[in-house]
Amino acid sequence: MHEIRATLAPEHRDEAVRLARKVGIDRISVADVYVYGPDAHRIVVSVETSTTKARAFVEATLTSSVFARSDVSLTSRELRAIVDDTDLAQLTRPMSEPFPDVIQDLWQLSHVSPSYLARAAAGAILLGSGLMDNNPVSIVVAALFLPFLAEVLSVSFGLWSKDTGLVRLGLKALSASTILAYVGGACVAWLNRGPVLFQDFKGPLASFGLSAVIGLTAGLSNADDTGRRYLIGVAAAVQLAIFPVWLGASTVAGLPAAAVIRYNLMSFLINLVTISMTALLAYAALHFRIGGNCWRAPRHRSG
Repeated sequence: MHEIRATLAPEHRDEAVRLARKVGIDRISVADVYVYGPDAHRIVVSVETSTTKARAFVEATLTSSVFARSDVSLTSRELRAIVDDTDLAQLTRPMSEPFPDVIQDLWQLSHVSPSYLARAAAGAILLGSGLMDNNPVSIVVAALFLPFLAEVLSVSFGLWSKDTGLVRLGLKALSASTILAYVGGACVAWLNRGPVLFQDFKGPLASFGLSAVIGLTAGLSNADDTGRRYLIGVAAAVQLAIFPVWLGASTVAGLPAAAVIRYNLMSFLINLVTISMTALLAYAALHFRIGGNCWRAPRHRSG
C-alpha cells in the first residue's frame, strides 16, 4: 500500500483528480500549500491506496500531456495499514510498485559511502575466511554483508530506463565491491598462510542456470511489495563475490593453472550477465503483461 502525493499548480487540480478516479481511486485529498523556492501557490493532491492503483496513478501522471508541460513533483510512501471501508483483499494486493520507487531505491543502495565500503570489506574478509577453510557457514554469513545485487540491477535497470547517472553509480559501486572482494581475499590468505581449500566452482551451464533463477526471482521481487529482496541479495552475493575473493586469496596463496583461472572467470562473467539480464527481463515482462508503461524513465521530478 502506498500514499502518492502530487504537488502541482492549482489549475491542474481537476486533471489530477480525473486521473485518480480513472484508475479507480475514490478517496482523494486536496490541500493548499505555499512552496518556497519557486515562491508559488501550489496544491497537494494525496491518495492512499493499494500498490496497484498507486502505480497506475503515478504512471498516468507521468505520461499525462497536461503535466508534461507543467511543474509537478511526486512523492511515494509505503504504508503499513489503511483503515477505511475498502475491501482488504483489493487494498493489500501486492502488485507492481511504482517505477520511481524501484529506481530511487537502486539509487540509494548504490551510493559508495563509508558504511558501504565497510560492509563490502567485512563481507569480503568473512567470505575469504570461508573459502580458505571451505566452510559453508562462513560463506553464507559473508553473503549477508556483501553488496552486489542492487549494484548489478542499477546498471541493467539504468540502461533500460536510459538513466545514465544510475548506470555510472552502479558501475562505480560494483567496481568498489569487486576490488574490495579481491583485496579482502588477499588479506585473509596473507594472514592464514594456507592453501585455498574451496574449489567448488560451477561449470558454465550450471552457473547460467543458477544465475537465471536468482535473476528472475530478483526481478519479480523488485516488481511488487512482497518480495524479500534481502534474501535474494544473499544468493546473488554468493554467485558474484566468490570469484574475486577466491582470486585475491589465490594470488597470495598460490595461483592455479591459467586454464583454471579462465574457467572460473567465465563462470563469474556468466553469473554477472545472467543475473542482470534475467532480473530486468522478469521485471519488464511483468509490467508489459499487466499493461504497464515503464519502458522509459520518467522525465518529471519525483521524490
